Order: sequence, then C-alpha cells, then structure tokens
Amino acid sequence: MIAFIFLSLGTGFVPPQARAVASPYLYKSKGLLFNDIALIRGPGLGRYVVRAIQRRVDRSALSDPGARILVIRLGAVGDCLRVCPAIKRLREARPAATVAWAVEDRVLSVLEGHPAIDRFHVLRRSELNAGVGRAWAEIKRFRRELRAGRYEVVIDFHGRLKSGLVAWMSGVPLRVGYSRKDGSECNYLFMNQRVSLCDSWENRVLRFLELLSPLGINTAVERELLGLHLDPAALLRASAMYSQAGCPELALYPGCSSGRAGERWPLERWRQYLQRLDAAGIRSMLLWGPDEVELVEQLRGALGSSSCVAPSTTLPELVALTGQFRAYVGSDTAALHMAWLQGVPAAVFTGPKPSATASPLALVDHRILRSEEHYVEGLAPSRQSPGVTREVTVEQVVAATRSLLAASSASV
Repeated sequence: MIAFIFLSLGTGFVPPQARAVASPYLYKSKGLLFNDIALIRGPGLGRYVVRAIQRRVDRSALSDPGARILVIRLGAVGDCLRVCPAIKRLREARPAATVAWAVEDRVLSVLEGHPAIDRFHVLRRSELNAGVGRAWAEIKRFRRELRAGRYEVVIDFHGRLKSGLVAWMSGVPLRVGYSRKDGSECNYLFMNQRVSLCDSWENRVLRFLELLSPLGINTAVERELLGLHLDPAALLRASAMYSQAGCPELALYPGCSSGRAGERWPLERWRQYLQRLDAAGIRSMLLWGPDEVELVEQLRGALGSSSCVAPSTTLPELVALTGQFRAYVGSDTAALHMAWLQGVPAAVFTGPKPSATASPLALVDHRILRSEEHYVEGLAPSRQSPGVTREVTVEQVVAATRSLLAASSASV
C-alpha cells in the first residue's frame, strides 16, 4: 500500500485535494513519514528501512557484458528523447546485454522500435487514474512484469520519488542513480550506486550520460550520439506534410506546457515576428500540440503567404517533421529537443533556467533568447523575473533567425 501511495502521488491518481494535503509529508519529503534525515539518523524503523533499501550487493553485474539492464525514464517526451544518446552509448558498450526500458504509455510511441532497446515495460497511466481498484491492479501487474525480467542492474534516469519506487519494486539488486544533491524527492534513498554531478544544472544529455560511469562506460558526449530513431511510416507521412507546405525553412513552436505558460513569449510579439518573417520572404511552419490549439488559432491571422500551420500530427510524426527544417525557433519544450537532437540549429527561449540546462549542446548551432537585464546568474529559476522571456525583443529574435539561417546556408 505504501508503494501505491507513493507511485500515485507521482503519477496523478490521488485527487488534487488529497495530494495537496499529503505532499508536505510525502511528496516533498518534509514530513515524518519519509523525511530523509529521520530515515538515516532516526531510531528504529527509519534505520531498518534504509538498510532494507540499501542492502549490500554483489557489484559484478556492473561490468558484466551480458548483464540484464533495466532503464527507467517514465515520462516527459523531451527528457525521454534526451536519454537516447545515453542508451545508444550503453548499447555500443554492451552489445550482448539485455536492455529494457520502463516507461509510461503516453510516451511509448516516440520510443517504440528503438534498435538499442530489447523490450519496454509500460506503466499504463490511464489505469492509475481509473479508480483505486484498477490503479492497484496496474501497479501489481507492473511489479510482476518487472520482477519476471530478472534484471541485474537498474539505471534510474528519472531521479524522482516515483522512479526510485519503481526501481525498488523491481527487485533489482544494483540500482544506479543520482546522489542526494543531484536527485530530488529522496530518490537517492532507493539507489545504492550513486553518481554525483559536478554541475547539477548541466545539459540533461550530459547528466544522463554520467549515469553510465558506474558501469565503466565512457560518458563523453560526441556528435555520433545525436540522432533519433524515426518510425519509417511516420517519416514518410512527415516528409509529405513538409513537401506539401513548400519545404519551409523555419519550424516555429510558440507554446509550452500549460504548467509553464508564464514562460511563453508574448502573443503580440509572436504576431510581429511572423509579420517580419513574411516581409523578408522567410517561409515558416507553426508546430503545435494539444496544449497549443487555442494559441495557434490566435496566431493564424498573423500568418502571411510565406507561413502555414502544421496539420495535426502524432508524436512520431512530429519527431520526424521537426528534423526536416533548416532551423527551429521557439520555446524550451519537447519540440526543441526533437529538432536539435536531429542536428537542426535552434534559437530557444530558455526561460528562467540556466542556458546550459535548457539549450542544445554546443555540438549543434544555437542562439539563446532571453533578456539578460532581467536574468540574475545563480538565482533559482523559481525566483527569476518573468521579464527574462517577456522582454525579449522582436529584433533579437529576427537577428537570431537570420544568423542561424546564414550559418546553415554556409555549412551546406
């Protein structure tokens, strides 16, 4: 039942009102039930739980070329895509290993068919939201499936409470994850092979690669690690969409998740930018997802003859479509990572995060779009001014666009 409570808090089964009450005690690790200091230093049950989670294990599987390895990254499309370079490196270093991925159903479509993954263990989020009985049945099914895999090593790329719980539930003896300072929500308590990062705000591709170090695998990033698995049928459909639109140079993504709506560049500035593109004869396509339907409709009227709105796409089609363009301009969202991981240069509104976290790696040409006079180096993202994105000028974005396109032309 404890497993059910923790996993539900992380995946949305518990109603918002109950989650709000429980979060200070469980989810944010500040109460008596799951306080990390109480578990480590407290008497009785606390010490027992820590010993149960972190018992001594044989580490030989870390160097075993034929080990059975379970990787965990449950959700967030952009983060799952940024795990892929680490998965590619893992497969190169361990060609004889069995590699499985635990993931939520709503992300599965962008990963299915990946040549480095032998199988997926799918947690059906819809079942977790379908009432207590079905949620509990789903967790038991998922646990049985993971344990039947008889994995020897877990690599937790998610680094949160719910993924730590999944790692523990799996029964895998060796669990690789982040140290206390680099994970969150007490995830480190479930790990027994912990990796400490030099920079907790580094690019997530680099962050994920670092988790391969306990296996003795090279963690250096190289351009050969970039590239995404594309579903062949989705690629054909995306190529047809791109051709029918006249092969525009720019992919534009004005939206981001509803929870980060405050990080969006103002609608009026997007309209002015679209008008500038049309005046310059620069062709563009507005990309969108379910959260951006209304936003794109509001921008449709500002589109000139050089621009268009993308048709409705599936996730695999959107991945394939973003790789067609000469450049991407838009928010720090999944579409950005779909683009730059395929080598598409990008100009990105990084929002309140450090630029290293939100922007592409230096391997791919990119421009940072933020108001430097509003950004305070070293200040936590939650405390940064909204002006970091809102005060970016149209001229800044136009200049970044021209610069990217000029560099792209020069490199051809």
